[in-house]
Amino acid sequence: MGGKFSNDSSSQNSSVNTNLGFNNSISFARSPMIGGGLGSGGGGEKATMQNLNDRLATYLEDVWSLENGNAELELRIRQFLENKTSPGSRDYSAFFVSVADLHNKIHGAMCVDGSIYLANHNAKLAADDFKTKRENEVSMRQSVEADFAGLKRLLDVLARSDLEMQIEGMKEELIFMKKKQEEAFRSSVEMDPGPTQDLNAVLSEIRKQYEQASAKNKKELDAWFQEKAATVKQEVAVSTETNLNHLLQSLQRELQSQLTIKGSIEGTLQETENQATSLEEQLVNLQGDIDRQGQEYQMLLDTKTRLEMEIAEYRRLLDDTGSSSSSST
Repeated sequence: MGGKFSNDSSSQNSSVNTNLGFNNSISFARSPMIGGGLGSGGGGEKATMQNLNDRLATYLEDVWSLENGNAELELRIRQFLENKTSPGSRDYSAFFVSVADLHNKIHGAMCVDGSIYLANHNAKLAADDFKTKRENEVSMRQSVEADFAGLKRLLDVLARSDLEMQIEGMKEELIFMKKKQEEAFRSSVEMDPGPTQDLNAVLSEIRKQYEQASAKNKKELDAWFQEKAATVKQEVAVSTETNLNHLLQSLQRELQSQLTIKGSIEGTLQETENQATSLEEQLVNLQGDIDRQGQEYQMLLDTKTRLEMEIAEYRRLLDDTGSSSSSST
């Protein structure tokens, strides 16, 4: 039976040409007599041959289907090989360059963020330092004002003591002058041999003149003392007030300077905080870009893996088809 099948197949001009390979296709030429009768053979042999012909037709249809699939696969493989030399040699250098650039940008942003944080920290330390200096200046100013108040009281006490000492000296001088005048009066009385009846009158006249002179001297001394005391008080008050005004103006200028420096530092601190906020936003955006690039890169890797799996599957199918065709031949 097998010999008759072989002869009938050759007499029906059925030809099967199989050329299997990675870049070749499978081609079959189907004879129009397949599925037809076998001539005038017996009924059982005719049914058997009809069954074999049907099976051969089914096999050839499968072969044609595989041939079409092989042609489509060959086209896809050719297109893929035209783009890349090999499935595993796809060039991802552009993505690596982008990732490296993003890493460099992140590193630069982190460095800038660190420098801004350091500048911000230094500005805060400087602001705290100036605040401490301002508090020390205010405390020093209060201490100086208290010292000046104490010195003013001390100057008043010293001026009063000086005036009291001058008054005591003038009183002693007045007493000395009185004694001197009395001695001179006694000498003149002893030396004057005038009549005794006019002695009381002379003494009364001398006493009267002495009292007038003493009152005049006392009045002049009081006036001089009052004038001197007023002058000293005025000089002390003017000097103290002038010094206090100078010190107050100096402290006010220093305070204004410190306030200006504080305002400048606060402005710099605010600007630094704004820059830090902007850089943080840029860093968040860069992180989002990196995540998106990573997702795209992962998608590309998944696509590459799927293509490699499909290529491996097509190769396996080609190998299986070639093996089946070889065994059938």
